[in-house]
Amino acid sequence: MKVSELLKIVDGIVPLKNAFEDDLVGITIGSEENEVDGIIVAHELDKQLLDYCLDLNINTVITYHPPSFNKVLGDDNNESFHPEPTTLEFIDNSMNIITLHTAQDVCEGGNGDTLAELFNLKNIKLFAMTNDIYGAGRIGDIESILVSKFNELVESKLNTKSIRTNEFFHKIKEVKRIAILPGSGTQFIDEIIEDVDIYVTGDISHRYLLKADDARVGLLQIGHISSEIPGMKRFVNKLNIALSKELEYIYREFYE
Repeated sequence: MKVSELLKIVDGIVPLKNAFEDDLVGITIGSEENEVDGIIVAHELDKQLLDYCLDLNINTVITYHPPSFNKVLGDDNNESFHPEPTTLEFIDNSMNIITLHTAQDVCEGGNGDTLAELFNLKNIKLFAMTNDIYGAGRIGDIESILVSKFNELVESKLNTKSIRTNEFFHKIKEVKRIAILPGSGTQFIDEIIEDVDIYVTGDISHRYLLKADDARVGLLQIGHISSEIPGMKRFVNKLNIALSKELEYIYREFYE
């Protein structure tokens, strides 16, 4: 099988055209013309993964997160992107990388839909739209729960630990309507701030905690990949069926 054939299968599960416009998806390292010699699914690229692939003679990885590149502004003010050391090692070892990222967040049955199902959301609305139809975030009603129990609910559903909340979170009595977005989604806070009791996402900076306090909405920060893993496991199951294989999905459990 060539990489182009695998890409077509992946695109049938996760239509890559629906990713955010500036997102790095599709073949991010390698070439469509290369032959696939072993496949593995990984959340991101790291040195441990590369060593593992080389030991098992695997040359193709399907990742959620894109490879890391540094943006460099030249003397002529033109931008160029230089691979970071780990990315360069994958390139030097002739690896093929297919990346899903926000296309997986927004697709049918992807990360966003999986979160909605896990929390049994009702009356669902989309936000953080990548186009007129698809969005990464989900807003919906949940069965009423005391805020003191809400952290436990999130931790049990996502197999994670809550990292922190804003101050207003602890002034809420009952939670009836939430917004949730896989990965880091504080840049979309203005879209949900008057519509929910609590917003669950990752990587919340201090200024957004304060902004949510002022707007009287609760924020709950979880580990970045915790909200991405359930949907990615679902993707692997679909890919296994399409390929009639049992592929491994590797991620660092420490960061759940």
